[in-house]
Amino acid sequence: MTPTPDLSDTENLILSYMQSHTPEECMLDKISMGIGKSRATVLKYLGMLHAKEILDYRHIGRNKLWMVKQTPDAKPDMGICPDDESPSREVSMLASMAFELSEIQLHKAELEDRLDHPEMIVLTLDDDLRIIFRNRLFASLFPEAATIRELIRPYQTAKLEGAMRAKKTGIAHAMELDLMEKAGIYRPYRISLFLPATGVQTGCVAIVGEDLSNRKRSRRHLEALLYIIRAAGNAQDEAQLLKEAMKGVREKLLPYAHCAIVMADMHTAYSTFDVTDEIKTGISPLITRCMETLESVSAGEDDPIISLLREGTGVASVTNVVSVPIIEEERATGAILLFMNTDVSTTGIENVELVADEISTALKMQRLDRERSEFINTLIAMNGISGILNDTRDETSILEKSIESTMSSLGFEMGCVYLKDEKDEMTARVHRNMPENLRQMCISGMFDGLFERAFRERNLIYITPDMPEFVMLDPAMRENGLRTLLILPIKIGDRVVGLLNMGSRDVKPYLPTSLDNISSIGLQLGVALERSRLARALESKSNK
Repeated sequence: MTPTPDLSDTENLILSYMQSHTPEECMLDKISMGIGKSRATVLKYLGMLHAKEILDYRHIGRNKLWMVKQTPDAKPDMGICPDDESPSREVSMLASMAFELSEIQLHKAELEDRLDHPEMIVLTLDDDLRIIFRNRLFASLFPEAATIRELIRPYQTAKLEGAMRAKKTGIAHAMELDLMEKAGIYRPYRISLFLPATGVQTGCVAIVGEDLSNRKRSRRHLEALLYIIRAAGNAQDEAQLLKEAMKGVREKLLPYAHCAIVMADMHTAYSTFDVTDEIKTGISPLITRCMETLESVSAGEDDPIISLLREGTGVASVTNVVSVPIIEEERATGAILLFMNTDVSTTGIENVELVADEISTALKMQRLDRERSEFINTLIAMNGISGILNDTRDETSILEKSIESTMSSLGFEMGCVYLKDEKDEMTARVHRNMPENLRQMCISGMFDGLFERAFRERNLIYITPDMPEFVMLDPAMRENGLRTLLILPIKIGDRVVGLLNMGSRDVKPYLPTSLDNISSIGLQLGVALERSRLARALESKSNK
């Protein structure tokens, strides 16, 4: 493919990949892997190409299948013929000026298009460093900047002013400047200063700048990334994965003051300090913005969150915080929060984005392994229940042994069994390891809404933090650290006669087949209870 001059190198790279691969290879993960860029970077440029009407997409499940958009050539509008009446001299002059202004505007538009370089920023400054003109790349990177002073480090201002004075004496000058794209995040540029041609009085200096961030990624950075990737791949569980990855970031890539990883359900999966509820409330807007935009965001020293973090972390020198999204497919599953006491470069943030991609992949693999393990556990639970029901006839013993066996096999920490009595009311029969407040809430009927849903739908209820139903749970359940809830209807035929409820402080990912297996435990219990009831009735009849 011939590169399109109006597009950046990354955009051309994406288009080249898409035009050389089959449609099914054009999803976010495949494109990111194919061109060697992070998910966050690729997703940003896919959105830009879509906004430019170059790309389109359609949904395949939760994913987007991207494709090059074919648009018909626009047909030029036909002009309107002039009137036959001869114009006056004044009207002719106005028309002549209109033509002249039109030519100036056309020339301006042509120059702006030619200055729209995909990798070079172009701007002009007056003597007070105010920005007069900026090309589209500069405007997209620094949309609110009115003066170059607010973008560069304080010590670089004198350096730039000295270079401008040197230019006015006819001395050519080139230098490196760091421009602040976000609070506390700088991108390095090599800039060249130019005076207008001799005899042309414009009152400004032109600046052309080249992004140096890609050149700043050294061999040491690449080796560090490889180390972190290997450590993440060898981690045995989520806690070790996050610990090893962030240890690698701190020691080899970006020496942060403190770090926290917050998942989509706002629980803290990893931190180097105590993340209190007050701190979590303060940083939640930043995390939410990061996960909604799927882009790294930051807050600077003027943000109220910084004083809160200084108190909460005990690090008085914290000056900014950066939030990097952890992206799986096209949604954020969490965010890495880095509390910094120094400014950082865009290269450093892009390195952390690559680490976030590796964390996302490793977490997904761990989840798939857990799903497979949970599937095996459901088979073990079914076999355990079968053994109990074959050997036990007493109803109370059936319930007690069944809930203990099921909780043990599936790894749940708490559980209870409710059965309908003769008045068709729910009665608590067995409780295991239930916190006192949850037990009292069960007794008082606080969970009747969930129970009624289970009876109405006559199907298993499964809730984890990444489901919309989780936020609707009673706050007491979340306060007790509950992260997985299972409610199994105990059925006799199509009739629900009770519920087996279990809770865990761990997220338990289940495949649909695993949930079907768990549901069958309720059917087995229903058959056993009915058999026990019939046995009691027969025994009572025999004793008469």
